[in-house]
Order: sequence, then C-alpha cells, then structure tokens
Amino acid sequence: MTKVGLLGTKFTMEMGFYQSKLNEFGIEVLTPKKPEDLDRIQHIVKEELGKGLMKESSKQEFIQFSNHLIRQGAQGIVLGCTEIPLLINEHDFESIPVFDTTKIHVQAILDFILN
Repeated sequence: MTKVGLLGTKFTMEMGFYQSKLNEFGIEVLTPKKPEDLDRIQHIVKEELGKGLMKESSKQEFIQFSNHLIRQGAQGIVLGCTEIPLLINEHDFESIPVFDTTKIHVQAILDFILN
C-alpha cells in the first residue's frame, strides 16, 4: 500500500502527525481538500457523532468523502478519529481496507501489556 485516505477532525487532517509517520514508510496520505468538506466532516464528528447522533445522511456523506479519496488513488481509508467508526466501517466498502485507529491503538496496548 502506497497511498491512503485519511478522515478525521480538521486538526487530525491538517496537522500532519498521521502524514509524517506514514510518510516515513513511503505511504502518501490523501485528505479532502475543499474547505467546505473539511468543515462538514468537522461538523459531523463534533456536532453529531460527539453527541451520539448517527444519521444515515451523514454516513452517506462519509462514504462519498471516502470514495472521492479512493478515486484519487487511495488504497485504504484511515478512520483517524474515535467517533468515525460509529458511522462507517470496512463493511461499507467492497474491496478496500478500512483502518479503525481506535482498534489499532487498543490492540497495540494489549500486545504491549501481554508481552
């Protein structure tokens, strides 16, 4: 895998900490570029998911954001925010891996503790 799409809060998508680490392994990170898309993602994460609201229309928007990144060449989608997996997951995409960073972090913690 050489290119992934990243969805998260504006801070997560703009600050570059995922990008820096993934770039070290030769993985390019794509994020939505339109300011209105970033604002919409931020709104859904903070004002809906953060308050326990899961709307089908918002799920469809996240699928559209993901599909746009896939059309740009993303070979996987990174869900870089704990709330996003409440809305979308690997079952929403047929042939592309989805990386739930919450699950990945929890697994790494368990592996560390148990080893």
